[in-house]
Amino acid sequence: MLGDIGVLKSMLSVEAVHVIVAITDNVARLRIANSIRGLGAQFFTAVHPAAYVSAEAVVGDGSVLAAGAVVHPDAAVGSHCYVGPRAVIDRDAVVGAGAWVSAGAVVGSGGRVGVRAVLGQNSSVGRKAVVKDNTEVAALSLVEEEGYAP
Repeated sequence: MLGDIGVLKSMLSVEAVHVIVAITDNVARLRIANSIRGLGAQFFTAVHPAAYVSAEAVVGDGSVLAAGAVVHPDAAVGSHCYVGPRAVIDRDAVVGAGAWVSAGAVVGSGGRVGVRAVLGQNSSVGRKAVVKDNTEVAALSLVEEEGYAP
């Protein structure tokens, strides 16, 4: 569906509606998702056919996984996240709700990415490294320590 809240309300009065909020701003995406959840809309997760999600991984509702994205076993991706082309979420890694993992970014085994965080293109979060909530990691950057916040 493409449209505004009025169109969504009208549709919800007739039938169940499943949506994805496709807004690149993490804060706005979560705010709008919470608003329309309150109206009774349900969210689905869009996984490109060329993406891979392990049966032992968890991906939250309203998330989008682009072509070539990989989510390994025992990894968790929160609700309303974007995992870009060729991005990798390794074993035991956790990506918080509303995060944006850009093309080619990697979250290493046991890594943690906070709520509404942004990983730039081809950035890397090392094994067991932590990126705090609302933090933006620049393209081509490496996060090796715990509690990264620029």
